[in-house]
Amino acid sequence: MSEQFIREIEEDLRRDKALKLWKRFGPWIIGAAVLVVVGVAADVAWRAWEENRRNEQASAYAAAEALAASGKQDQAASAFEALAADAESGYAGLALMRAAEARLAAGDRDGAQAGFEAVAARGDLDPALKATATLKAASLAIRTETPDQIRARVSGLIDGEENWRPLAEELVALAAFKAGDTQRAGEIFARLADDADAPQDLRGRAASYARVLGAPIASEAAAEAAPADAASTDADQEPAK
Repeated sequence: MSEQFIREIEEDLRRDKALKLWKRFGPWIIGAAVLVVVGVAADVAWRAWEENRRNEQASAYAAAEALAASGKQDQAASAFEALAADAESGYAGLALMRAAEARLAAGDRDGAQAGFEAVAARGDLDPALKATATLKAASLAIRTETPDQIRARVSGLIDGEENWRPLAEELVALAAFKAGDTQRAGEIFARLADDADAPQDLRGRAASYARVLGAPIASEAAAEAAPADAASTDADQEPAK
């Protein structure tokens, strides 16, 4: 038996085996290939849809901002709210904040407060955005709520790790001042005036309120006492004649 004949038999056997394998597994191979192609196509289509959706949201946000800039605050608020209802969390949060601000600019304080409260209550938004909304809602609620109610609204910011505490405490002090509790207001303002963690402009405001209310500011009291102490020390050290 020649070597050529043996090779032909081996090739026939391999061909026959390949045909049997194809008949058995061919449909599965084709199905897997189709799934890969469909998956890639779906991914490309999804990315294109997402990009188009983001562009549409950006355009809608810009259009709402244009309404606000032209003084059409009610229309702007409605446009922002419509965008928030169908947008991703990032755009939704910003749109809700701008809707509340537009309501406030239009004179709708109750609507603005409700809008800020809605932002503060959402769990899917940026913590800084939620904190800002909490402060804005509390500042509007001072009209109708007690100092303790305002304190409850901002307690998470006062007791939290982020540096929102001075701003939150200022609102409690303002609520106490409005309610006629000048002692409580003065104590908070005096403490804020010396608070190294508070923004400088807030410390200045707090010091002004504290002086009006007659609340002693520790740093000012210490500064006033220093010259007297120095004079007393100099007198004690003056040699006898």
